[in-house]
Amino acid sequence: MSHILTTKMTRRAVLGAGLFVGSSLLLKGCQNASSVSSTQELIVTTYGGSWEEGHRRELASSFTQTHNANVRVISEPGLEAVAKVLAARQQPPYDVILIPEGPMFTAQAEGVLQEFPPDASQNHANILPQYHNQALAPMVASQVLGIAYNPERISNPPRSLLDLWSSEYRDRVGIPSLESGLGTTFFVELARLEGGSENDVEGAFAKLTQLRPNLAAVAPNPGSLATLLQQGEIDIAPHWFDYVSGIRGRGAVVEWVAPTEELASSSSSLQVVRNSQATKLATAYVDTALSLEVQNAMAQPPYNFLPTHQDATIPVELAQLLSENARDRVDARIFIPDWQAINPNRSAWIERFDREVKI
Repeated sequence: MSHILTTKMTRRAVLGAGLFVGSSLLLKGCQNASSVSSTQELIVTTYGGSWEEGHRRELASSFTQTHNANVRVISEPGLEAVAKVLAARQQPPYDVILIPEGPMFTAQAEGVLQEFPPDASQNHANILPQYHNQALAPMVASQVLGIAYNPERISNPPRSLLDLWSSEYRDRVGIPSLESGLGTTFFVELARLEGGSENDVEGAFAKLTQLRPNLAAVAPNPGSLATLLQQGEIDIAPHWFDYVSGIRGRGAVVEWVAPTEELASSSSSLQVVRNSQATKLATAYVDTALSLEVQNAMAQPPYNFLPTHQDATIPVELAQLLSENARDRVDARIFIPDWQAINPNRSAWIERFDREVKI
């Protein structure tokens, strides 16, 4: 479903989203009818894992302390959240949705996101310029791409994404499918390493063909890729720093290294949904996510996201891995893919990837 949404919605996705929206609106209506409190409720989405944990403990908690409102946090992949909003434009099931760059530009083009007013935000001006979005709210956090590996089975850690092609990793490499944001980010970075760009990916396809002797698995998403690594099905794979740091903190035998080349990244934003019945409150929720307090909290374990606030510190562990001071920014090393160039081509890339990249 994910690659279809970058250009159009499938009938199954629309029907599935419609069924969800119908039931959720009925439930919402019943709650409003039975409520005897003047306290407003925001319904917001986040991703699972560290995102959900952080948004519940740090963001929603901070917001409810300063606003007369309840926050209902729902774990929902960004693509599915957009699908459900598209299926109920006039009565959206959510007030705020968390979405990565690709689906964000799709939703903006579909007209289902509310413009974000900088003059109503206390924190908008403090977000680094590269994380601003024209007319929309800025990005709230970024993830950086590196190399995850099993230290019990790999004694000589890799230093470059191109090390995945080394003969010592025969039948030991896992990569993510292009249907995931992780996979597309890795693919575009590979194109750049081969002299291309978002608009020239032939080098990336050629390089992936050469990976076949080493390729042991293609995983549909970051969670599946991490599971394969933990189960010993693969020993090395491109992966997000925050994700690997999180599972290692829960006991997984896995390490992460920053590649010697640039750090490719993927950012996500919280966006107010058009036709929300609580636009002002929803805007305040997004602004809270942009605050220095919340950004610093989300940069600490167990979350370890790269903050977008200019005064926030980067995750301490990431700073150590990069041999940087945690108070210094690492923006010179960060590469942000151009998703407006990626979106029109992504479906075709995925279809070709599925044909050509075989185990």
